[in-house]
Amino acid sequence: MKITKITGREIFDSRGLPTLECELILDNAHGFTASVPSGKSTGTHEAHELRDGGKRLGGMGVQQAIENIEQQIAPTFIGKEPEIVSADLQLITLDTTEDKSNLGANAILAVSSAILKAQAALEGLQAFELIAGLCDIDQVSLPIPLVNIINGGAHAENNLKIQEFLVVAKGQQTVRGSLEAVATLFYEMRALLQKKGKSTLLGDEGGFAPDLKDDYEALDTLMEAIKIVQKKYDHDFVIALDVAANSFYNKKTKTYDLYDKKLSTDDMIAWYEKIAAQYPLFSIEDGLHEEDFEGWARLTQKLGATVQIVGDDLFTTNQNRIAQGLEKGLANAVLIKPNQIGTITETLQAVALCHQHELNTIVSHRSGETEETLIVDLAIGTCAGQTKLGGLARGERIAKYNQLLRIEDRLSFSILE
Repeated sequence: MKITKITGREIFDSRGLPTLECELILDNAHGFTASVPSGKSTGTHEAHELRDGGKRLGGMGVQQAIENIEQQIAPTFIGKEPEIVSADLQLITLDTTEDKSNLGANAILAVSSAILKAQAALEGLQAFELIAGLCDIDQVSLPIPLVNIINGGAHAENNLKIQEFLVVAKGQQTVRGSLEAVATLFYEMRALLQKKGKSTLLGDEGGFAPDLKDDYEALDTLMEAIKIVQKKYDHDFVIALDVAANSFYNKKTKTYDLYDKKLSTDDMIAWYEKIAAQYPLFSIEDGLHEEDFEGWARLTQKLGATVQIVGDDLFTTNQNRIAQGLEKGLANAVLIKPNQIGTITETLQAVALCHQHELNTIVSHRSGETEETLIVDLAIGTCAGQTKLGGLARGERIAKYNQLLRIEDRLSFSILE
């Protein structure tokens, strides 16, 4: 079956901002759509997201990206069979820039994702099965969900510096069991916040966004809810933090402006050591600025044996940045976001590089999401091990959790050969 039509469509993400959807039609009249998310807390080295500028929709429109899909990208693929690896190579060649600023990484990823879906369907496969085959993986595995409970930083209008307070359910053998335990915690957190007279409104990524005094109060409140769930239901959890330190790093003073203090890199590391000593800390993401390489190396040396040290803005799903991190010992885990690099194939290559060198991988959503669930297939098909999909709230996050549950049910009676 060959491609007969590729079009773009401007849709809206979970923050009400414009984003891009690609629709691909085959000559059997079957259609495939794929939409792309957008980040708010972004790394400097991410692939370029093309926006229109001007007055319309605050300059955030994607009409130029749509034009690029329909006028420049589509003619390259019309009349050809969907094949993701060769298609991504053609997209990279067509763009000609290192950061995909010509066609736009959002335009390129939308087309790449639609082609992946079409190829999987033609081969009679689920998307995760095709991804596994591309990665030479014989049997897939389900990821451990890191679930957002409290939002802060750029994702919430409150006083918290840390961007995400997440939990991982301990001792659960299934995704369904993990999510049931976290759902119970989510209910208890809502009740606890209400009892304390705090807001239970949600942040961008589906976690609660109460206005608390500081990050310690957030951690203490989270621990209070965890202890309630431990006593009532015998569920237990560990905590993961997405600090997003870029957001409060002062480039002029080379300090981290945390509340009323200006902290050095060593002060920040000492702060994380203190948190790790006081709380059941499992993971720290973006604990330092993306260019603070010496600090990252020291942080990993100090805490890496017991805490997962995750690079997001540090690596931006870029193989060159990951290789640099490996050489310098900057982290022991990498966050994977397809729209940071722009094609499915390059995303798979980044995961493969991590696994080759025993770095943990976490496939992640973005703050501005759609109902697209392809990252779930990506997490499963690459055996990523972990995934971040947001809080157990908001339809664009729940769509991904429900897809994870559906695939778990399929895998319970269907083993990949």
